[in-house]
Amino acid sequence: MFGPRIGAHKSIAKSIDLAVDRALASTCECLQIFSRSPRRWAKGSNLSSEVIDRFVNKSEKANFFDTTIHMPYLPNLSSPDEKLFEKSVNVLIEEIDMSFRIQTPFIVTHLGSPKGHDDMYAAKQVANALDSAIEYLQQKNRTPKASMILLENSTSKKKLWGTKIENFESILSHVQEDAFVGICIDTAHAFSTGYDIRTPEGFNEIFDKINDLTGNNRIKLLHINDSKGELGSGIDHHEHIGQGHIGIACFRELMQNKRFENLPMILETPKDDIDSDKQNLDLLRELRSIRN
Repeated sequence: MFGPRIGAHKSIAKSIDLAVDRALASTCECLQIFSRSPRRWAKGSNLSSEVIDRFVNKSEKANFFDTTIHMPYLPNLSSPDEKLFEKSVNVLIEEIDMSFRIQTPFIVTHLGSPKGHDDMYAAKQVANALDSAIEYLQQKNRTPKASMILLENSTSKKKLWGTKIENFESILSHVQEDAFVGICIDTAHAFSTGYDIRTPEGFNEIFDKINDLTGNNRIKLLHINDSKGELGSGIDHHEHIGQGHIGIACFRELMQNKRFENLPMILETPKDDIDSDKQNLDLLRELRSIRN
């Protein structure tokens, strides 16, 4: 198969292994999940060995070897609140434990908010959180290839932290063992922040800049979403591929340029009905099959 593996975020409702079934029904080639409720401080799932085995066996048969766990939304790794920061780090470590159990290599996390503190403070806080998580990984004899924490770019009208490519560089400069840290780029977030990725040249320029600042091959995953918000709007509303303000040229480049072919790419587009993910994936496969 030429081109990147493409998939979607899927629900774990009723049982985590059903996420694999849902992914296959949508013709996914890779998978992202929450391992718990994303909007509550719920305790991490206490899954039975039977359920874990079902998930692992189904994933192996589906060839979902790079499944991603997305952190819940409430943890804040750049928080100045000591209790919230500690609680957030604990959730990250719990998600790492879950990744051990279900044999997934990636945990994606947002960068949070420093609540009025400057970018340098925020970068050091996130780096401290990562150092704690990486120390735990090393105690468990994990390697970067087996377990990697991916930092995702954010967007918001209310804040600037976490939206700029330079924020990744600042964090990595303070992390003691940065081989365990990768990057996840969300196309809708980048666009609504102000990065013009509507053309192949624009997207490749951003990709090159990230490589220059953080080192080659730091990007391990893409969230591929069109944007309901306009360029620089700060609006975090995802849209179906080719139906938003980013447009189709960006996604054609992602599907056809060989520099992206080893990256898993995950849809977080609207789920208007049961076929929404499949329709977006069919379009991406069509773009992937058209060779210039």
